[in-house]
Amino acid sequence: MTSLSTSTFSPVAFSLGLLLVMATALPTPVLLGEDSQDGAILNIPEPTSTDKTEDLAKYILEEINVLKQEACDSIYKCRVALAKNNLNLPKMAEKDGCFHNGFNKDTCLMRIITGLLEFQVYIEFLKNNVNEKSSARAVQIGTKALMLMLKQKETYPSIVPTPDPTSNASLMVKMQSQEEWLKKVTVRLILRSLEDFLQYTVRASRLM
Repeated sequence: MTSLSTSTFSPVAFSLGLLLVMATALPTPVLLGEDSQDGAILNIPEPTSTDKTEDLAKYILEEINVLKQEACDSIYKCRVALAKNNLNLPKMAEKDGCFHNGFNKDTCLMRIITGLLEFQVYIEFLKNNVNEKSSARAVQIGTKALMLMLKQKETYPSIVPTPDPTSNASLMVKMQSQEEWLKKVTVRLILRSLEDFLQYTVRASRLM
């Protein structure tokens, strides 16, 4: 297992809006992303509340809504497949300390950060299988920014275990080998689960 650190990411160009979002949350002046070959510019709006975590999470949710427009949820066989999915997507549970009853800041932060890390392989799959590449890229960069921002909120900074690279590679091969319509189902599942996870994150951020 490895740990989450800013060295995991390489520089990516950002709009003024994202720099404003990250300015007081990150130890470095530039957010670090996975790669920089596309020179992606994200038009993330200036935060409107004092909690930049919530603003960034809501921005990612907006991009997810864009991607959901091309994911299948109206075809009968897709609905059947959605009901029978066996993907081990990250979820929030009561033990994670993110709900109003039993809220625990550090336990919740750890769960959100590890959950967003677990989502990265699925977000990479999104990038490879949607038409709205810019929105998928925005989701990828935004979730990494959110992880780094949340890391700054920890009372006692801790090492965050990351998913096993070999397992992730195997999972990616499995997802990519599906028939095209099943890939669309997988896209829909990922978007729905990530949306739920981020909505819990938004609510939890208001308690921090």
